[in-house]
This record gives sequence, structure tokens and C-alpha cells, in this order.
Amino acid sequence: MQIPQDIRFRRIFKMKSPSGSLYARSFLSALSIAALASTAGICAASADPSTDAIKNAENLMKKDKYKDACGKLDEAIKANPNSARAYCNRALVNDRLGRYSAAIEDAGKAIQLDAKSAAAYVNRGWAYNKTGKYKEALEDLNRAIELDANMPMAYVNRAHAYNGLKQYDKAIADADKAAEMKAPHARALALINKAHALHMQGNNNDAADAATLALQINPKLSAAYVNRARSLAKQGYHDKAVDDYSKALKYNGRLAHVYHHRGLSYKAVGKDKQAQSDSETAKKMGFTPSSTKVADPR
Repeated sequence: MQIPQDIRFRRIFKMKSPSGSLYARSFLSALSIAALASTAGICAASADPSTDAIKNAENLMKKDKYKDACGKLDEAIKANPNSARAYCNRALVNDRLGRYSAAIEDAGKAIQLDAKSAAAYVNRGWAYNKTGKYKEALEDLNRAIELDANMPMAYVNRAHAYNGLKQYDKAIADADKAAEMKAPHARALALINKAHALHMQGNNNDAADAATLALQINPKLSAAYVNRARSLAKQGYHDKAVDDYSKALKYNGRLAHVYHHRGLSYKAVGKDKQAQSDSETAKKMGFTPSSTKVADPR
């Protein structure tokens, strides 16, 4: 897709963020949930009777076979109820399966068994993000960074928490920090978090640029399309916004808020029938414009 010429391509990670802010519904959207969870880090291995089951589970997780992986991790925990690694991994699996309370519980158990597990704090912090508990997420992610300052996903997830708390300058700083670590997937997620923060500050040109950079790393990131679409729509490019919202839905059709916002752009370009259809779909999926929770960024 061609972006309008007046949206300039910048060195996103070297610019200063603006001090202004723009009120808008706070949401991110649809990154690859499996990739984000797995990149959060697997807890360190140790010799115990659960090792084989855990390794099998990790292989299944790489193939997105989360239900099967959960079964293997259940076996691992039965074989060794004191395996922090098994609980840490099951927290990831429960997150992928939408069992956020269970994910928080499992990550908490991993922390009880290994208080120095930065990965467990990252995973619980992300589960808190998923449930809109941004203050709790921030506490866990701060602790994770204290334990290991070189985990890109800790900064990516903390940037999301800062976005949820509307602390956009801090979100941008964490996104920049994650990008400096040169892990490609983490950099893409950091760019999406940065795009959201810039959009909320009213800097829509730079927000669109950040989202475009994320798509250069991974052209299948629905969140990047959503964030770019929002910024394009704010600048009046509703036809381009419709294209990006549609691409986001191609890669993740479960995003109720995307149907809502695509409907608004359809209406802006005079396509009332499509606008009405999207509005109805969003409502059926449970979208409520009054929601203040930052939506799932994957």
C-alpha cells in the first residue's frame, strides 16, 4: 500500500517525542500473541524428572499447539510440583488460551519457586496487561528489569503498561530501549507501542512512520496496520485507513474495535452500507466505545 507523500519517513528512534497530547480511545491491536509470549523468555532449565515433558511442551508451543503443550506441562508439574520452569511455561500457554487468571497464578507460582526468574515476572506482567491491571504489570516489569536489564520483551511489555497508564513519554522511552537491543521481533513490537503513544500525543505523521517500520520487519502484524490506519484516519486519509483496517482483519478477524473504526472510515468516504455492517459486527463482538482498557496488542 502506498502511503501519502506528505507522511515523511523519519529515523523514528532518534526523534524527540512531542509534549502535547490528544484525547482518544486508548487501544493497541493484534500482534502475534504466540510470538510475543514465546519471546518473553523460557525459564532456565534444571535437571529434574519433568525435563522431558517440558521440552516436549516447548516444541509444541513453537508449533502453536497450545492445548497439547498444556497437557505436557500438566504432566511435568505432576512429575515435579517444584519446577519453576514448568509453571513459567504454562503461564505462557494459559495466556495463549485466554486463561489470564490461570496465567497470573502460574507465573506467581514460578516466582514463589524462583524469586530471581525475570522471565516469570515478564510473563505475569504481560498477563496483568491483558486484564487491564497496568499498575500491577508495571510493578512486575520493573522487577524483571531489575533482575535482567537485557530482556527486550520486558521493555516492550512495560511500554504497553505505560500506554495503558497514559504515560506516553515513558512508553516511547521503553520502546526505544527495546529497539536498541536489536532483536527484530521485539523491535517490531516496540515500534507498534511507540506508534500508539505517538498517536495518542497527536503526532500522527510519526505514528504512521513507526507503524510502517514495524511492517517492514513483519508485514503480517495486524497491530501495525491498525495503528497506521488510526493515524491516517486522523489526517483525513480514510480510504487508505480502510485498506489498512482490512489488512489487519485479514490477519486477525477477532478485533471488534477494528470493525468499529473501519466503519467510521467507511462512513467518512460515503460507504454507508459497509459502515453500518461494520458497526453491527463490532457490537455483536462486544465492542463498547466507552471502554478505557487498552485492547490486546496482539
